[in-house]
Amino acid sequence: MKRITIGLISAVFLCLRAQAQDPKLPATNLGLSNMQDGRPPGTGLYFQQYIQLYSASQTYDDKGNKLAAGGTSSSMLSLSQLIYISKVKVAGGNLGWTVLVPLVKITAYDPANTPIAVNPNPMGDIITGPFIQWFNRKVAGMPLDHRFEMDVVVPAGAWQSNYDINPSAHFYSITPHYTFTLSPAKRFSISSRQMLTYNFNEIGTDVKAGAFYNANYSLEYEMLPRFRAEIAGYYLKQFDQDSKGGNSNFYQDTYGITDTRERVFAVGPGLGYVTPTGLFIEVKNMWETAAQNRTQGYRATLVLAYKLDK
Repeated sequence: MKRITIGLISAVFLCLRAQAQDPKLPATNLGLSNMQDGRPPGTGLYFQQYIQLYSASQTYDDKGNKLAAGGTSSSMLSLSQLIYISKVKVAGGNLGWTVLVPLVKITAYDPANTPIAVNPNPMGDIITGPFIQWFNRKVAGMPLDHRFEMDVVVPAGAWQSNYDINPSAHFYSITPHYTFTLSPAKRFSISSRQMLTYNFNEIGTDVKAGAFYNANYSLEYEMLPRFRAEIAGYYLKQFDQDSKGGNSNFYQDTYGITDTRERVFAVGPGLGYVTPTGLFIEVKNMWETAAQNRTQGYRATLVLAYKLDK
């Protein structure tokens, strides 16, 4: 098995890649942001904290078949995010900026239950970028809040070649994404974040992970004032083959890997509550299925969000 690297992207995250190839897809925002994602309360400075636990005990090949020997992996992510939504108007919306700092603890074992060498430094890559937030819009008479953001992943996290697993992806990425919350009925809302990620070459090499699309979604119902239930999940699909020296067939020709592209889908229940002091709390559990070229497992996520400048 070649080197496995864990990278952390916009609003993020963890997926171990267990196939014999370089490079690796970085981790991305898999089920971190769901409920009311496109509808912040208003302008100002916000702090969000994400805690996500991931556990996987099965790996799937490029055809979605279980590998006989896949090992196990688990991770705990702590992601801190600052968000500032200004009163400056751009294209009819409010200009803003966000910065995310991830810390991650990873454990992994090979098929013989031997620990895999993991970098003990938990620092992941910094994510930052501008956005435009549109409040209180309508489409076909339905309330709509939405946002467009352009994030850059800066490979400032921990990475050393002597470790099998690192918190940093060790390459730059750009991730434009569009987020919305739409309310077709009084108590019912739909939220989604649609993301595209383009990866640059790994630093010091000519290998590059393929571009990919991923999306978070939630169907939300307000059961009581301040209290919502949701069906939430995520989907990831890599649409470019990994490449070396600009050759997108390198891993097929050299290693006989038919397809280097990844895929996974997840769904599960969640609950959200806004306290009288304005603290937003969301808890959710999501189970993965339809995995290809990656592990398949379970994610438990806690989200805390609070407006700092009241």
